[in-house]
Amino acid sequence: MDIDARTLRTFREVTLTGSFTQAARRLGYSQSSVTAQMRALERQVGEPVFERLPNGVRLTRAGTVLRDYARQILTLVGEMETALRRPAANPPRLTIGIVPALAYGQQLARVTHVGRRLLSGVQLALRIMGTAEVHDAFRAGAIDGALVLTAVDADDPADLLGDQPYAERSDDLTEIRLQEVEFVPVTGTGRRPGGHGRQVVIADPDCPSQRWLPEFLRLRCDSPPEIHELGSMAGVRAATQSGLGCAMLPTALAADHEEAGGLRSLPGVPRMRWNASLILGRHDTRPAVDRQNLTETLRQATALGRAVHPAAPAVGVLEGNALESGVLEGNALEDDVIEAGALDTGVLDGGVLGGGTTAPDPSIAS
Repeated sequence: MDIDARTLRTFREVTLTGSFTQAARRLGYSQSSVTAQMRALERQVGEPVFERLPNGVRLTRAGTVLRDYARQILTLVGEMETALRRPAANPPRLTIGIVPALAYGQQLARVTHVGRRLLSGVQLALRIMGTAEVHDAFRAGAIDGALVLTAVDADDPADLLGDQPYAERSDDLTEIRLQEVEFVPVTGTGRRPGGHGRQVVIADPDCPSQRWLPEFLRLRCDSPPEIHELGSMAGVRAATQSGLGCAMLPTALAADHEEAGGLRSLPGVPRMRWNASLILGRHDTRPAVDRQNLTETLRQATALGRAVHPAAPAVGVLEGNALESGVLEGNALEDDVIEAGALDTGVLDGGVLGGGTTAPDPSIAS
């Protein structure tokens, strides 16, 4: 039996996700590549290691045995690669760009803490940069990867950075989806009624999570709101708390009761979700173990940042491309449903934006 480490890593990812499709997305492979690797693995083993189900796969008896040994083998392989390739006195540097919407204090701390554990022997350097700066930073060799927000159903890598000018040149980049991150519309508790949509505070004008609210309010109010660009989520939160305007904040940031006092839900505006995605160079020659450990570092850090107050309502959460690729129909804000693409086309049916409100959210500190 001759099973290589790459196949074992793919097998491990399938066991973690229960799906060839999800494993392919996490690893940055095509689904056909994962399927081919698993078929070759089963030929090596001599019997099926997965039972195919309508909605995924599960391990057979042989698969369970293989999983336990694969864990031990991959741990040893990782330790061997680490010991062989790097002098202890001069650890390699891994520079990661992070867009402002994901670069608030707690999130940066989580990335650092998890990275110390999973990227042992690597110097992890974080750089906050605007979404529009990511491609040029790759071209200049200033970063090795980037943590960005992308549309939830952007299957085409060419769409991974929305309508940014470098999207058409994204053949050199690959996206690995990590977690869906929820954003909540908030305003200051002392802000007077009726003035919610006239001023919007944002951190990054090219980030989909920050573009969405101004466009939503423009369509709803028939005129664009005044926009204040502050460059950081800490600044956005502080400005919103002070009554400057409204904003879209990551739910974990808005629900921080120690620092997020003075915020409340913005009436009539739904929560939204976008993918936190790792962008890497398609032809990066960095050792596979570094890429995989970096992916797992950012996945775990963003997962820890998804904590939502247990009393928070589950309704009113929409996918991050819902207002970019279709039409708002019916009373969407009442039904918490937005059909494909209103904000790009500007087509509003049935008085949608005037209907429905969102109840105050207990996950927002007051």
